[in-house]
Amino acid sequence: MPIVTLMPSGRFIEVPSGTLLFDAACRAGLPVASSCSAEAVCGKCVMKIQSGMEKLSAPTEHEKRLLLRDKREASERISCMVRLYGDCTVSTSYW
Repeated sequence: MPIVTLMPSGRFIEVPSGTLLFDAACRAGLPVASSCSAEAVCGKCVMKIQSGMEKLSAPTEHEKRLLLRDKREASERISCMVRLYGDCTVSTSYW
């Protein structure tokens, strides 16, 4: 099962393969920004992938549009659209 490390809080959580990154952070007890309740509309739940990008689901066309709309960096992903398939480390500015 993948282990997600959530920085800068230093918390980590082990989750079943295929879990959404958004859900993993919530299960770890951390707040995740969102105004759409994880419906893949607002893009506020963006997280920076510090390591393990290759162990995440590929961005969908919808996620790519949201990232482009919000002028996000290549290392950022919309957490409610990302499935975990291996260990990774992520961060947000508000943890």
